[in-house]
Amino acid sequence: MLQRICLVFLTFFLSFAALAAEENQGVKETHIHIESGVVYCDVQTFNQESYILKVLGGGSSMTVFWQFEVLKEQKYWMNQSAALVRLGRQVIPDLVTKRWLMRDLSSGVVAYTTNIHTAMTFLTEMHHAAVMDVSLLVPNVNYLVRTKLFIHEGEWEEGGWWTSITNWGEEMGTVSLFVPDENEETN
Repeated sequence: MLQRICLVFLTFFLSFAALAAEENQGVKETHIHIESGVVYCDVQTFNQESYILKVLGGGSSMTVFWQFEVLKEQKYWMNQSAALVRLGRQVIPDLVTKRWLMRDLSSGVVAYTTNIHTAMTFLTEMHHAAVMDVSLLVPNVNYLVRTKLFIHEGEWEEGGWWTSITNWGEEMGTVSLFVPDENEETN
């Protein structure tokens, strides 16, 4: 009897784990590429869209930070951080005019849209984000680029200690990065 209960529990647990893994597939996308000596990252999230639409449609502002961390892989020790870049974006709704102000916090560029889906896409996608210069990486060494998304609803205050403790961000994926040595001869 105990074996049957354990078997049922194990079957239930494994099917739940498989369902959760299947649900997370395709939810996040992270890609990197090297162009003109710079590592760029393209990333987007699909599982936050309905939440962001609800917040923006309700009249609250929203701020997101995309964090890119480049880690040098270590075999016998913890991975070593080579770079950490945070790029911020903010959307502030104006329900009277039915426009959304979209502000890139890293560059200061401001744009307006009358389409809430455009504002949501502005927050949930980051294309061609410069992460670091390739010259800062050691050739022929494996690196990882780990991406996280931090979401702040309402007015965001920089330097809030409570937010830094309570918001660990959402893992968006880790991608391998290998920079070959340009001085080596190719056969």
